[in-house]
Amino acid sequence: MSQRKKKLLGLTVVVLSMSLAVTTGCSSKTGIEGTASPQASGGAATTAANAKPIEIVWSNNFNSPESEENLVQKKIEEKFNVKIKTVKFERQSWKEKFNVLLASGQVPDIFPIDANETDMAAWADQGVITSLSRDELKKNMPNYMKALELTDAGAWDVGFYKGKDWGIPKVWPNGNSSFIPGYNEAWLKKVGYNEPPKTLAELEDVLTKFVNNDPDGNGKKDTYGMSARGKLPIQMFTSIFAAHGVNPYAFKLDADGKVVYGGITEETRTALKLLDKWYKSGLIDPEFLTTDNGQLNEKFANQKVGMVENMGWGNFVNTSGFIAKPAADKGQNVIAGKPVVGPAGKPYSWSYGARQAPVLLGVHLEKDEAKRVKIEQILDFLATNDEYWLLTVYGEKGKNYDQPNGDFVVAKTDPEAATAKVGAGSFYNPLNAVDTAKQKFNTSNELRELKAKLDVGYEPLKDVIVPAVLSAKAKYWANLQTLQDKYLIKAITGAADTDKEFDTFKAEWLKAGGQELTDEANKVYTERKAAK
Repeated sequence: MSQRKKKLLGLTVVVLSMSLAVTTGCSSKTGIEGTASPQASGGAATTAANAKPIEIVWSNNFNSPESEENLVQKKIEEKFNVKIKTVKFERQSWKEKFNVLLASGQVPDIFPIDANETDMAAWADQGVITSLSRDELKKNMPNYMKALELTDAGAWDVGFYKGKDWGIPKVWPNGNSSFIPGYNEAWLKKVGYNEPPKTLAELEDVLTKFVNNDPDGNGKKDTYGMSARGKLPIQMFTSIFAAHGVNPYAFKLDADGKVVYGGITEETRTALKLLDKWYKSGLIDPEFLTTDNGQLNEKFANQKVGMVENMGWGNFVNTSGFIAKPAADKGQNVIAGKPVVGPAGKPYSWSYGARQAPVLLGVHLEKDEAKRVKIEQILDFLATNDEYWLLTVYGEKGKNYDQPNGDFVVAKTDPEAATAKVGAGSFYNPLNAVDTAKQKFNTSNELRELKAKLDVGYEPLKDVIVPAVLSAKAKYWANLQTLQDKYLIKAITGAADTDKEFDTFKAEWLKAGGQELTDEANKVYTERKAAK
């Protein structure tokens, strides 16, 4: 036995000193019937039922089970002939304790789900995680990879570092959804629109009439077309920038296929000039500088503004605490629009994107093919098999949840039905959000129908690089973002002449580290492209 494996078996001594729990689960005698076990592929043979169980050291900082004597762990152990040792961390304090664990030489098989791409790079450099073959993952995790690539076939990029793929790629499908504008339905009808505007020119006309045509009917000129989330500039006037084909806080490709920062492009300059015009014309609420979502709720519900641009499709359900319900409580109805078409020629909308850092595996698995393949098969099965997905995420039907109306899960509220008691959640199924076919279990028919209606008809604007390991970003980003936040606000409010001062801002941004950041972004983009 290698020294590293001996250390893994001696986890208890180290972990007790850090108040962590490392215990061995017990195999159950009965499994869930009716589901065939996945078969090993390639050169890895399936472990025989009477063979010695493979021991897996499974760490996570999410939805830790109350006890290792739990239903979910027993079912997994039984079905896959494994023995699981859990290493549990608190969500907020996991990283410091986990790094202490690694520094002592105790490297688990499966790493915590909240590890990000910066952690990945550091651990790759330290030699504590294993690289993985794309072909092997596609062979041993065929169902998962199919689901992954339906959401984002480029998700592999996040784990690509120094010429190798690290971990199992992961996505959060909801991240692909974009911002959707919402309008006061009564105001639209009052100013002659039976439906929301579809073009930037129509939007300008609507906003102008929201200001001048007394849409609230109080006989006063006391309304504005729109406000914005000035407290979080990255979400400020996204619909206007998107109509110009740019997110000023994201990297994009220029006409030559080179990576360029959106905030210093001509598209941003043009959008700023339009926003400055609107601001000076009184279409934009001057209090946008100090406005956050709470104030947007109040302004829309109290008929001070007629448009909110940073809504998601889920905010249009009547119970949503952002805009829909507060507005309804005051007798106002918000109606969803589509991203307007502007100079870019298409309906674009800014999106965070679905890509996340991969699930990482310990370096010793590089030489332990049997365990590595077993882990890949288990994670594939738990993420995509309906029966085991429900088991690992919600627990036991009738005890932890019911399905009174079809597939949709209704969790029981009795304290004894808490998922932690049976080990359900994300602890044993870190890839549970990837397969969109499982949304039938956690999203009501009403919401799925709403999404199908609203979350379509536009092209999402995503950063072409992030998530990515960019050393220049760690050095310069805080200062670059502050520089940009200040300039954008000055340009919109007229405190800066965009025709003259945009070039000055661009030069300052590049000199303050932006050029180094852009060069590194291009290098990463080129390396990723070459690996495909």
